[in-house]
Amino acid sequence: MKSNAGAVARYLFLDLAGSLIHFPFWWYTKGFFDVLQWVGRSCSFQWKSYGITLWMKNFFVPMYGQYDFSGRLVSVIMRFVVLIGRLIVFVVFALAYLLAVVAWLVIPIVALLLFLHSLYQGAFGLPPLELPL
Repeated sequence: MKSNAGAVARYLFLDLAGSLIHFPFWWYTKGFFDVLQWVGRSCSFQWKSYGITLWMKNFFVPMYGQYDFSGRLVSVIMRFVVLIGRLIVFVVFALAYLLAVVAWLVIPIVALLLFLHSLYQGAFGLPPLELPL
């Protein structure tokens, strides 16, 4: 019974220690590249879902078969407005994905610093840190 408990304790300790050591390497290598692939797939999906390539390809094609000058002019103006709107929304989504990538890189460091600060503050009974705003 004692040897089993020791083996389980050793396994749990080694597994926990191994996980804690392995976590930063995974987070900043494979995990980061997985996030980058997710961002690439998501941006590609957004681009296709807004049909931006299709709108650019048909930019000068008259809408509703109106081949006279006024029909072409209205079509170009409308397509320009719609295309600019879709591009703005796509850029907003791309910036949100960029923010997610930056958060992926920064959050573990900030969490570690907050943990260490809390540990230091609790160990030495220091008053809370006041940040100047």
